[in-house]
Amino acid sequence: MTSVSVIIPAYNSASTIIRALQSVATQTLAPQEIIVVDDASTDTTRSLVATFASSSSIPVRVLIQTTNSGPSAARNAGWDTATGDYIAFLDADDQWHPRKIELQYPVMQSQPEVTMSCHGHHFSSSTTWAQITAADANATPVSFHKFLIRNRCATPTVMLKRNISERFESRKRFAEDYLLWMQITAAHGPAFRLEAQLAHCSNPGYGGSGQSGKLLKMELSEIGGFVTLRKSKAIGFGTLGLVVIWSWIKFGIRLFDSKVMKIRR
Repeated sequence: MTSVSVIIPAYNSASTIIRALQSVATQTLAPQEIIVVDDASTDTTRSLVATFASSSSIPVRVLIQTTNSGPSAARNAGWDTATGDYIAFLDADDQWHPRKIELQYPVMQSQPEVTMSCHGHHFSSSTTWAQITAADANATPVSFHKFLIRNRCATPTVMLKRNISERFESRKRFAEDYLLWMQITAAHGPAFRLEAQLAHCSNPGYGGSGQSGKLLKMELSEIGGFVTLRKSKAIGFGTLGLVVIWSWIKFGIRLFDSKVMKIRR
């Protein structure tokens, strides 16, 4: 067992939550605990988690939000009650490779200066996994400035130190993870990334059916994140101007790509 707390925010996730939980339960290196934060679901999510917890070898705690506050607030609620030395995030509609913790946890433990790590992922709902090679398990640093160019870490791939002060911006429902990764790397140094594809994410990075499908809202929230970095003096005015221009260019590419993909269907 490892000193890792797994945090899963869930809102009306009855169709996928057990699959997500099973992907944690089958880890070759088990976490210390699973914290499911039920964000005021109106379906059977809560009862399904309770049934799973009753026979789980890994302790499962359920935190209940009385009002739907979004994934940022839900993750923060789980984070604030976690007991592990490290936090690993998983979304209720995603799943982990069985070796995810086995390969990622040593990156954090062997290098005390590493505050955050992540790894590769596929956009898939498949429960079948590719073999992991030794080269895939190598971890390389990703600096704050590389994050300014683009988000390098999907949320279900991130593991970080529990005791840092940074948190998700609770009011943000779009690009909230991207802002936090930038704040962490600006304050604590590079994140480390494994190229191994250790997560399956149901929704694509943009243009999907979830939050990622609301492209303009995501774009405006991303720019808002850069403004937040400027206010905290993590970046200067010149850098702010450059990253905002680059962000709008990326938005145009995403918009075009999403339209093309719709035509191809």
